[in-house]
Amino acid sequence: MSPMWGLVLLLALFLMGIPVAYSLGLSALFIMTCSGGVKWATVCGQMVAGINSFTILSVPLFLLAGNLMNRCGVTDRLFRFARVLVGWLPGGLGHVNVLASFIFAGMSGTAIADASGLGRIEIKAMEDAGYDKDFSCAITSASSTLGPIIPPSMPLVVYGTISGASIGALFLAGVIPGAIMALMMMGLVTVISIRRKYPKDALPGFRQLLRACKEGFLPCLTPVIILLGIYTGIFTPTESAAIAVVYAAVLGLFVYREVDFKGICEVVRQTIGDSVGLCALVATSNLFGTALVRARIPQTITASVMGGIDHEVVFLLLVVVMLLVVGMFMETVSAIAILTPILVPIATSLGVDLVHLGIVMVLTLMIGVLSPPFGVVLFAVNRVGEIPMARLIRALIPWFVLLIGSLLVVTLVQETCTWLPSLANLGG
Repeated sequence: MSPMWGLVLLLALFLMGIPVAYSLGLSALFIMTCSGGVKWATVCGQMVAGINSFTILSVPLFLLAGNLMNRCGVTDRLFRFARVLVGWLPGGLGHVNVLASFIFAGMSGTAIADASGLGRIEIKAMEDAGYDKDFSCAITSASSTLGPIIPPSMPLVVYGTISGASIGALFLAGVIPGAIMALMMMGLVTVISIRRKYPKDALPGFRQLLRACKEGFLPCLTPVIILLGIYTGIFTPTESAAIAVVYAAVLGLFVYREVDFKGICEVVRQTIGDSVGLCALVATSNLFGTALVRARIPQTITASVMGGIDHEVVFLLLVVVMLLVVGMFMETVSAIAILTPILVPIATSLGVDLVHLGIVMVLTLMIGVLSPPFGVVLFAVNRVGEIPMARLIRALIPWFVLLIGSLLVVTLVQETCTWLPSLANLGG
């Protein structure tokens, strides 16, 4: 039987509702059986090799840092800081929502942490100020997609681990696309707010601005420390994750005193639970990638695709279309784990920059977290904002258009992703 049937089996297992890690593992075993037999020593070795990685250690560490930030009151302080900075613009709290998410993205690296943590604060504040619930929940959902684009980013760590692209380069590559997304969101907030006559805060005085800067200074140092440390080569992305954890714990325990050691233990326990599934996924995806290479499936797909595609832009646009569909049905990290071993050989043969490909993949899949039927951010905001799903999806339509516009800019203009890494001499 042809090993290609392994991809059909993988799809069938997904449709049956089998967890992604198990689906990958079973499909890998099937492919290996069809291409020479299963060697259990190889199976165990490849799965262990997938997670026995210094780089992948950053995933649970960034998760822990984000959970600690939510627990120790950093999110409240960030929101107040952002409100003083931009709350006086038309539709002030909409801009606050975007800016707070942009800053918090530099700490947590996940969309769900943003939507669940900051989202609760943002939606309540906007409703209390007179914004309608549809707009409040829609902007909260859309701004949370900044999490996996702005460094640090867990999806980018997983992509870099599987593809071999530099994690440091991927982190820096996300800065400009994230800024483009944030600015476009703020532009749409302004247009909608003027049209609907949403309220805005009074222009802050100097003392109020100074007090807000003092309160927001320490939390805002987190992304600065991470990026400067990686940029200057003082520490690796994984070491920056550990530093972020220590920094968050110090803020919570000794500076703000909003969490004790018992609370930290609870956060650690929660993070371990969240990390187990991710590590299982990475382990089986490494085995799946090995099985694909052994059966020469990427080479087969590359040969067939190369017959119809002779330009990297055409390839990237096809990837975007495919991932927009995939993102509607599959969680981001799972999609990256499955598709990266297939897409990277094709991209390499066409001369596509792997850092650029990684940003395009993650940005495209971020639209998926807002898309029915399985968008995780949709469910988080639906729960936090207590809004019917149909209303939320309807309110998100202009934000989908904006995000796709941002995606096209990033896809067609490679320099938006590669300029900063090249400036820092970090290769893809």
